[in-house]
Amino acid sequence: MSDQPNQPNPPCANGSDPGIPAPPGSLDHELLCEAAAEEQHRRSLALLPNALTTAAMFCGFFAIMQAFNGHFVTAAWAIVVAGIFDGLDGRVARLVKGTSAFGEQYDSLSDLIAFGFAPACISYFWALKDFGRLGWAVAFLYLACAAIRLAKFNTLTAEAESKRYFRGIPSPAAAGLIIIQVLMHAELYPELYENGGGTPDGLLVRGGMLIWTVTLSLLMVSNLRFRTFKDVHFTKHGPMVPLVGVAAILAVFMVRPEVTLYLVGATYLSIGLIEGTMIRRREKELRTEQRKLRREMRIKRKLERQKARQAKKEAKEKKRQGLA
Repeated sequence: MSDQPNQPNPPCANGSDPGIPAPPGSLDHELLCEAAAEEQHRRSLALLPNALTTAAMFCGFFAIMQAFNGHFVTAAWAIVVAGIFDGLDGRVARLVKGTSAFGEQYDSLSDLIAFGFAPACISYFWALKDFGRLGWAVAFLYLACAAIRLAKFNTLTAEAESKRYFRGIPSPAAAGLIIIQVLMHAELYPELYENGGGTPDGLLVRGGMLIWTVTLSLLMVSNLRFRTFKDVHFTKHGPMVPLVGVAAILAVFMVRPEVTLYLVGATYLSIGLIEGTMIRRREKELRTEQRKLRREMRIKRKLERQKARQAKKEAKEKKRQGLA
C-alpha cells in the first residue's frame, strides 16, 4: 500500500476535466484532454437546435401579443420569422448530431404556440371577432386541429410516416396560409394599416377568412399527402439549378415579399391537393385490386378443396367396387 496521498486529477489546458487520472504532460493525458474538449464542444453545439426552437416559440408569443394589440402585420411577420427558425432547428440538430426525444417534444410544443395558438389569435382578432361565438369557435377549431396534427405526427412510427410526404398539411404551412391573407390585405389596402393596425371592413373578406380557417383546420387532420421535399436531389443537374432558383425567389422576395409568400403558399397547397388526391385515388385502386385478388384466391382455394373432396370420393368408390 502506497504512502503517497492520492493526487488530484490534473485539469487540461482549457480547464476541462479529462475524466480519467493521467500524469500531466503524458500522451494519455493529452489524448484524454482532446476527447474531453471534443465532448464539451459537441454538448455546446447540441444546445443550438433548442435555442432555435426557443426563438421560434418567442416569435409565436410575440405574434400573440401583437395580435392582442391589433398590430396584425407585425404579428404576421413574426410568424414568418418563426417558420424560418422552425425550419432551421431540425436541420441543425441533424447536422451537429444533437437530435433527442426531448428536442422533438420541445419542438412540438413550440410549434403548437407559434403555428397553432398564434395564427388562431391572428385570425380571430383580425377577421373572426365580429362573428361572435362562431368566430371564436372557428379559432378554437384551428387550435385543436393543430394540436391533433402535432400529436398524430409524434405518435406515427417511422414506417407509417413517409420521408417523402406529410399526412395532412403541416402546421407551419397552415399558419403561413393564414397570415398571408393579412399581409396581402395590407398590401392591397395600405391606407387601413397606416397606424400599425387595420382590419378588413367587408363581410366578404371576413366570411372568406372564416371559411379559409375551417378549410385549413380540416386539411391539417386529413390524410392527404403533402410533400416534405426531403427526398429532392439536385445531383442530376448539378448545384447551379437550385442556387439559381433560390436566388430568383430571394430576389422577388426582396422586391415583393407579400406576393412571393402568397405564390409559394398557393403553389405548395395546389401541389399538395392535386398530388394528394392522385395518391388517394391510386391507393383506392390498389385496395380494389387487392380485394379482387383475395376474392379470386378464395374462389380458387374453394374449387381446389371441392376437387380434392371429389377425387377422394371417387377413390373410395373405386376401392369399394374393387372389393366387391
